[in-house]
Amino acid sequence: MLYQNTKQVLTALHQISRLTMTGMSREELARTIIESVTEALCYDRVALYLLREGTSLLEGVINVGCQVSVKGLKYDTKRDSCVETRVVRTGEIIRIREGLEESFFTSLDKRRNVALKRTNCVLMPVITEHGIVGTMLADRSFSRSEITDDDIEILEIFCNQIGLGVENRRLHAHNQRQIDELIELQLISRQMSETADLVELQQIIVSRGAELGSAQAGWLLLNRGPGDKLVPVSTFGAQPEELWNLDIKGQLRESLGSNQTIFRSSMRISTGGGSRQVGVLSLPLLVGKREQGLLLLLYREVEVPADLNIDLLKVFAAQADKAMESLIFNRTLIEDRDFRGSILRSSPNAIITLDGTNQITSHNRSSEKIFASLDPDWQGSIFTLLDSPAFRLALEQVGSRQQSLAQLEMCQSIADPCGGCGVAGSNEKIFFVSVTALGKAPNVDRGLLVFVQDQTEKHKTDQEVERMRRLASIGQLAAGIAHEIRNPLTGMNISLDIISNELTDRPHAGKLVGGVVEELDRLENIVSSMLEFSRAGIMDRTWVNVVDFLDNWFPIFQEQSRRLQIKASLQISEGSLPAVYGDREKLKQVIINLGLNALDAAQEGGGNVTIALDLGISRGGGFATEREIKGERPWLWLRIIDDGPGMSRHIIEKIYDPFFTTKNRGTGLGLSIVHSIIKEHGGRLDVESEPGRGSTFAVGLPAGEAQPRYQREEDVQSNTYN
Repeated sequence: MLYQNTKQVLTALHQISRLTMTGMSREELARTIIESVTEALCYDRVALYLLREGTSLLEGVINVGCQVSVKGLKYDTKRDSCVETRVVRTGEIIRIREGLEESFFTSLDKRRNVALKRTNCVLMPVITEHGIVGTMLADRSFSRSEITDDDIEILEIFCNQIGLGVENRRLHAHNQRQIDELIELQLISRQMSETADLVELQQIIVSRGAELGSAQAGWLLLNRGPGDKLVPVSTFGAQPEELWNLDIKGQLRESLGSNQTIFRSSMRISTGGGSRQVGVLSLPLLVGKREQGLLLLLYREVEVPADLNIDLLKVFAAQADKAMESLIFNRTLIEDRDFRGSILRSSPNAIITLDGTNQITSHNRSSEKIFASLDPDWQGSIFTLLDSPAFRLALEQVGSRQQSLAQLEMCQSIADPCGGCGVAGSNEKIFFVSVTALGKAPNVDRGLLVFVQDQTEKHKTDQEVERMRRLASIGQLAAGIAHEIRNPLTGMNISLDIISNELTDRPHAGKLVGGVVEELDRLENIVSSMLEFSRAGIMDRTWVNVVDFLDNWFPIFQEQSRRLQIKASLQISEGSLPAVYGDREKLKQVIINLGLNALDAAQEGGGNVTIALDLGISRGGGFATEREIKGERPWLWLRIIDDGPGMSRHIIEKIYDPFFTTKNRGTGLGLSIVHSIIKEHGGRLDVESEPGRGSTFAVGLPAGEAQPRYQREEDVQSNTYN
């Protein structure tokens, strides 16, 4: 049939050609084309069957015309034998018209011919560059007009337009799906990189992997346990033990060994005893090149699903590898950092790092305790903390790599951390200093490490041990000498008394004898002091209230000071102070002895003596905050302060030595006896003094239950330092 209205056909073709380039959906475009065919080519009905993508299912999707609709009809091109499926399989054009032999039709065709009332129609393949994607039915059964070869040629043109539109829409949908998948993959990658918990990350990997692959279930397996056995560490849509209901051991070994992605059918055994075929996809993982693993995805299909994007899953697996490797690496770094930080925090020594200009770049907390001027955020020159020619030379030699290690011992004045606890504003400390290089990377100088060990207490302990050894020897010697001297002195005193009585008529001789008696009395006092010094360790312990003792004794001391034109003051901390467990008389002797020494010193200075009593801690002679006291055992601190001439360090080191004195009178045993008494009570005696700035003697004693009454004298360790 030659069309009378050729212009109408050309217009329809032009419109259809233009529509194929628009964003219309596949169904909208196909309906527009079919409506144009129906109208322009004068067909009673035009229908379209399309293959469902990735399957063998042929579906009736569009029907335009007055007769029975084909929409909803479905054929399986692999199983159903009819003209519709034959067109798809062979690509031939099939005409149905009256007079065809019955053998031409299958039983299914015959039923469809009756149901669809097909007596005069043609079925043509819809072809794309990827093959046949459907069938178009053009029907003139109602009008009974002949379908000529010219009609078929024109229908082929329209079918090509339908194929082009379907292909464009399929390509567009494919591209859009890829874009959506890449966006989704980017979001998943960000989610994995932001996760800080490994268990949570593993759950994200298996769940999002199953979603990307449109799988019914998933397992994440990693090498764990003896022999690097694969163990499920996370699952999605299934239980861990359900994995072993799959016959996949060979697939696991092959996928791990070849590092290849594999999809295979497998037999799945259900809990009820039955079994069915399923598909299993194995994606190998290599976590930081240290640990192997697999992501397994389960499918109902035994063949690779048509819409399964394996390349996308491979990219996802690579990003999952990277996320786990990064998390494990960062966690290792954090653990190493925390471990090193705990070492630095727990170290009692100062650890300081320097840059190439000897500026402090970091320091630990112990540095802040040792150097009171060092704040947590302080940065400055190391020479504001430590400085000496030997130290500067050590930094220079190690910094220039002339030597790898330099060690030295140095004495340094440090600001008083007690904030004015003592008279002096600073105290000397003895440090053992080690300087090492931190290593040198290409074009990068990592600086120096300065290790500072405070050996002040050790030095004092060594001095104390040596002093106690000397005192012990002197005590034994003093006891022997005192006993040997006392008997002759007694006989000499008796003889001189007799001689003095017989010289009543000779006053001059009697005066000489009296002078000898006075000197013998002085010798007796020395011997008595020596015996008192040698009797250390014999104590009558009881609870002593130092506050009550000071209240009773201080008025007498104050009157004695007034007569010497010295101002004496007493400062006792507010609140209740605990008692001290010790020998009342010996502690009394300590206070009186130190008080009299302060009076002697004040006479040569400004004429002021202060006696202060407060609660503190065992470290140093200063008052402590309530927080510090709660952290340690409470100690009672008694300080006797004078503004006399003070003492040099050379004199301070000798004041506890027996018979050493700076006075014109005295035995030189007073402070030795005080020192021994404090030692016996498990306390400490601190001295702070500088020439021209007076002296402070601080007596510290364990207070309350800090000194149990059942403690034996031989168990008391010396804590007495100068």
